[in-house]
Amino acid sequence: MLAGTDSDSLDPVIEAAYRQVFGNCHVMEQERSSTLEAQLKDGRLCVRDFVRGLAKSEFYRARFYAAVPPTRGVELAFKHVLGRPPLSQSEVSGCIEQQASEGFEAVIDSLVDSPEYTEVFGADTVPYVRAFTSAGGMSMMNFVRIAAMEQSFASSDRSRGSDSILQNNLASGSVLEINVPEAPLYMKTSMSWSGGKPPATYEKLWRGLAIVGGAHLAGMLVNVMAQMFGYNGLDRIPAMFLGL
Repeated sequence: MLAGTDSDSLDPVIEAAYRQVFGNCHVMEQERSSTLEAQLKDGRLCVRDFVRGLAKSEFYRARFYAAVPPTRGVELAFKHVLGRPPLSQSEVSGCIEQQASEGFEAVIDSLVDSPEYTEVFGADTVPYVRAFTSAGGMSMMNFVRIAAMEQSFASSDRSRGSDSILQNNLASGSVLEINVPEAPLYMKTSMSWSGGKPPATYEKLWRGLAIVGGAHLAGMLVNVMAQMFGYNGLDRIPAMFLGL
């Protein structure tokens, strides 16, 4: 939420808006909306209209409108602007009809100017994903829907393909599959250990290596200290230890 009008307050708001509206996509410096940023900083735009401008930008249009089917574009628009998935097939169908008759920008305006947006975000708060909580007017199914759309916090909406994730669920109530990213191999191994502890053989091995390594380091330390006092009789010990 915007907490001031100085640059230090506005910069985090701008970055949060890019991350939310552009679905966590990486934005190159030349792809940023410098005009919108300047208008926000000099007071000509509020945060809500800055969000509106980002959602109507060529960057957004190319990735989340022109490059995807209408159903996917609408479900992403709800996620990016209202922070939630569509609640029903009728919401999706209504937006697709509006998009066909009035254009893409009219859909964005209807979401940004909706009573829901005003009530939840107002004029000075960047939208955020909010369907993970039990917000008023939402069924618990929306937790599953947003989890299916979000999947992980590190990836972008572009990386999840162009097909609609919610279409079958909204139209027929089919079960949604949540694809959790596969755990790295080392995490799989540690998770397979009983009680989170390594097997006894592994524990004995690393204890033995720790003892041998500690003894070797101690010998080197004694040798260095002996040389500091002018005694070189221990110089052959490391070589003897290595069998040289």
